[in-house]
Amino acid sequence: MGSQSKLLPELSVIEFSRENLDPGTDLWISTSKRVVFALEEYGCFIATCSDFTSQAHNEIFHALDELFDLPTEIKSRNTSEKPYFGYVGQHPSIPLYESLGIDDATTLKGVQSFTNLLWPAGNERFRDGALAFSKKVSELEQMVKRMVFERYGVKKYYDSHVMSSTYLLRFMKYRAPEMNETNRGCDVHTDKSFVTILHQNQIDGLEVKTKDGDWIAFEPSPSSFLVMAGDAFLAWSNGRIHSPLHQVVMKEKKSPRYSLGLFTFHSGIIEIPQELADPENPLKFKAFDHYGLLRYFCQDGVPQDVCTAQAYCGV
Repeated sequence: MGSQSKLLPELSVIEFSRENLDPGTDLWISTSKRVVFALEEYGCFIATCSDFTSQAHNEIFHALDELFDLPTEIKSRNTSEKPYFGYVGQHPSIPLYESLGIDDATTLKGVQSFTNLLWPAGNERFRDGALAFSKKVSELEQMVKRMVFERYGVKKYYDSHVMSSTYLLRFMKYRAPEMNETNRGCDVHTDKSFVTILHQNQIDGLEVKTKDGDWIAFEPSPSSFLVMAGDAFLAWSNGRIHSPLHQVVMKEKKSPRYSLGLFTFHSGIIEIPQELADPENPLKFKAFDHYGLLRYFCQDGVPQDVCTAQAYCGV
């Protein structure tokens, strides 16, 4: 008998609609259970937001055409002292990849600073679109975190946690590979963020690795967002939340593939709630500086095949 092909698991698809998701309701509680299970088992899930329209989707990706069509010398103005926060491109190891970032992307000041840098004469349409997108997605991010904090019995820490949150919005482009060129858009990695939320155009490429070693392809849609836990979330949860390996492989010859990512970072020290450690689940991580975790990962000689959080702040 021939061997049967392995049936791969599918990522959970969870509907998020603010008018239907009120804290404390039966729907909120049942949704919270699904969110926590997905983050513990796969480190990610697909959030669908019916109020995010196709028009909003099309407008934000049309703006990315305008952004990436700028000359490289102008895009290179997007610099930052924080690793991976500024312009990345023209790198020999990942030639298909190019990206820019807006720090403090949920604030008018942060978005205006980025816009003025690239368009000194102003670009209100881009500024307003990027700000509206960041605010919309940050609401989803905060809702997800609130569900996790409540399910873990540490809701009392939620408000201070959100107050220390900052958001990085990254615009990412993957061009189609040319003849005899690698189809790898980005290398296998875990994110160093607390939470990452990705929204993509209709070009496939993102793959997430399960704990069993299988790769699951994520098929984007105009109303879908991939919510993914980063290494900081894994450490904060004392290892309960899974931070998944993922990659981008450009299998299609379409071009370009665009993606927007909202990455949550935290100023100050992230404490591991004492409630998440007990004799059965002893403390696995020490309190840590989030940007310290990011900078540690970027050092030369840091092993890439081990959990960054474990290496940086593991007990």
